[in-house]
Order: sequence, then C-alpha cells, then structure tokens
Amino acid sequence: MTEKSIPKIEPFICSFEKDHLPEVDPELEKQYQEVRAYEKKQIPNKDEVNVTNQYQLLADKGHWKAASQLAMRYLHGRGIEQSYFKALEWFQWMADRDIPLGYYNLAVLAEKGLALKEDKEGAWQYYHRAAQLGNPQSQYRLGEIYLHQRKDFEQGEAFHRCAMKQGYAESADALGDVGLIQDNYPKALYYYQAAAALGRIGSMLTLEGIFRDGDFGYEINETMADKYDKLYDRLDKNPDLKFPNLNELAPLPPHPEQGLYNPETDQNEMP
Repeated sequence: MTEKSIPKIEPFICSFEKDHLPEVDPELEKQYQEVRAYEKKQIPNKDEVNVTNQYQLLADKGHWKAASQLAMRYLHGRGIEQSYFKALEWFQWMADRDIPLGYYNLAVLAEKGLALKEDKEGAWQYYHRAAQLGNPQSQYRLGEIYLHQRKDFEQGEAFHRCAMKQGYAESADALGDVGLIQDNYPKALYYYQAAAALGRIGSMLTLEGIFRDGDFGYEINETMADKYDKLYDRLDKNPDLKFPNLNELAPLPPHPEQGLYNPETDQNEMP
C-alpha cells in the first residue's frame, strides 16, 4: 500500500463519481469500447484469453477502465490464472491515481482479507475515500454500515441519498427500508417508488404487494397493483429498463393517516 492510497476520513460531502474520473485518450477509449462490445457478444469462456490480453494491452498504456476490467479478470480467473495479488496491483494502480473504483475494490479486498490481511479499519478508510470521490457502491456500503451497525440514521441516509442521486437503485430501496423501520409509510413508498423507477425489480414487486394486500394502512388498490405488476413483467424480460415517468404512470396516493412524504423537508404532509 502507498501512503496516498490510505486516506484520512473526512466529513462526507455528496459528490458524483463522473466528476472525479480522469480523462482517457480518445483512441484508447475507442479500442476499449470495441473490446467491450466484442466481449459482450461472446459465449462465456469462448474467447476469454484473447479478451483479457486486449485489456492488458490497453491497461499497460494507461487506460484506467481497461485496468479495472483486467483487475476483475484476475480476481475471478477469467481468461487468466486467478490471482488476488495481481488484482490488488491493478486496483492499487487505480487508487494511486485517485480513481474512485480503485479505492472501492481495495476496500472490498481488505474487508474480505483477499490478497491483503483482513483489515476492517483499512477497508473503512478506503470506503470513505471512494465515497468522497463519488463511488456509489461505497456510498451504499457505508450507508448500510451507518444505518444497521452504527445506528447513525442521519449519516446512513446521507450516503444512500447521494448514491440514489447517481441512479443507484439499491440505495433508494435501502431508504425505503428506513421508512419502514421508522414506521413512516409514505417515506417508505416514496423511496421504493424511486428504486422501482431506477429499474429495481424487487422494489416493483414490493409496491405491487402493498397495494394488492392493503399493507401498512394503505387501502387495497387493484388498479395500482396491476400497474406495478405489468411493469414488473417488463423488467423481468428486460432488466435494463428504467421508468423515469413512474410517478406519472402510478402516482402514489396519500396514506390515510400520514399523508404524502416530502423529500425536501423529510416530513410528511397531509393533502
């Protein structure tokens, strides 16, 4: 580990990963996208060695996305002999350049004791640095730790909200769970709806069930349940779908006792 890659934990300020990524050489990026497209067309294990070699060539030229792909291939032994240590080297290479995903993967290795001695404190530092640089996976992980282990709801929700703003559906769903823990059902449904809009199929199923069964004090609403059920079927066929207009397709009704949730104030308001 280098001094640079073991940062101090600083107060969290929400930032987006896209604002902390280094520029890539246009020609190398073009080659990288061609390799990615070729990789996605291949039958599993059909041409993995060649794909790995192509990523290696691009990584050696300084293309950080190829370096990330190469590290993951070492991690899982795809097209090359599995080596946690080689994966570590490339994740470290990324972290030394302040690339958020590098810090995140160092955190995972440290937390699980892969290539590194298990180091919860080191993982904690890496997750925080990655989160500060906008990595949504780290923001999600920290959100869960603060909520469920440290019982710091304010901090946990701050991490999850930041990840959700970047389109990270798991964090939106986690905020829905927070609403249930707080017995704030409009808040729970607001965030489950946000997660469903981002394409999280489990959240869509949750909403369908709530209105089908009349859970949490909501009235049974077969029309709403059917809307979610149809969207669930579409997601089941195409997991990449998103529904940015979900609030228009299925506007949430006010809770009979708690009203509607306002995310700007984090309060419920009666209509």
